[in-house]
Amino acid sequence: MIKSIIRDTASLAVITVVAAICLAFVHGLTEDKIAQAEADERTASYREVFPDAADFIANDTDVFGETDIAGVTIEEALLAVDGNGEIIGCVISSTSANGYGGDVTLSVGVDLSNTITGMRVTSMSESPGYGSHCQDEEFEEQFKGLGGEITYVSDGADEPGEIDMISGATFTSRAVTEAVNGALDCARSLLGGE
Repeated sequence: MIKSIIRDTASLAVITVVAAICLAFVHGLTEDKIAQAEADERTASYREVFPDAADFIANDTDVFGETDIAGVTIEEALLAVDGNGEIIGCVISSTSANGYGGDVTLSVGVDLSNTITGMRVTSMSESPGYGSHCQDEEFEEQFKGLGGEITYVSDGADEPGEIDMISGATFTSRAVTEAVNGALDCARSLLGGE
């Protein structure tokens, strides 16, 4: 009986070590490709949210990290430039940790008048059929043309700075709105303005 337990334990230990080595090897092979795919996806989202930009360049300011909005962080902030290299706005990657399913990451384009040129949710783990609607074009398009402090309402947005929340997804609506407001604050710091 004891020999059987020792043999089984040794077999499991060998299988575990071999599996760990295989996983480490596969992780090493795919890590760079996954990082490149994520960077490409982020760049594509920047082009969607600021279609008038010819290119996106790094800035010299330190606007990354946590914001004044609890749970919101700025992942990346790039200046948007036209074909002549003139700054016409910026694109911000912002994350709110306050979604129902965890982090909600989005890209926001902001022009020199601190107006949103576009918004796209790039990553989220929200509930299918409820919070996942934050990636619907109809929801994302509500942010275009807004500036200042944005709020969400449940009874129909009819005031400046309001968007219609996603029915049944208060946490998601709040997280997206917080991340957008964090991006707008970052844009004001980066571009100047009120």
